[in-house]
Amino acid sequence: MEEAKGVVKHMLLARFKDEVVSIENLHQGFTHIFESTFESAEGVAEYIAYPVHVEFENLFLSHLDKVLLIDYKPTTLRS
Repeated sequence: MEEAKGVVKHMLLARFKDEVVSIENLHQGFTHIFESTFESAEGVAEYIAYPVHVEFENLFLSHLDKVLLIDYKPTTLRS
């Protein structure tokens, strides 16, 4: 496996308070995914602490029932 040099994916899975139904019912309640790509883990930290992001986050989270946040470095499998 090759780790992407510095790149970090920042994913937020969310379930809004107004329920959305999944045909397969495998979503565990999550209905939306928001994904951002950053050049480094430091970039994610700067984004999270940025005052406009914090203000939006406080507003946005009040509309959610459930949240899962994942940060990861993408890898490439080579055979």
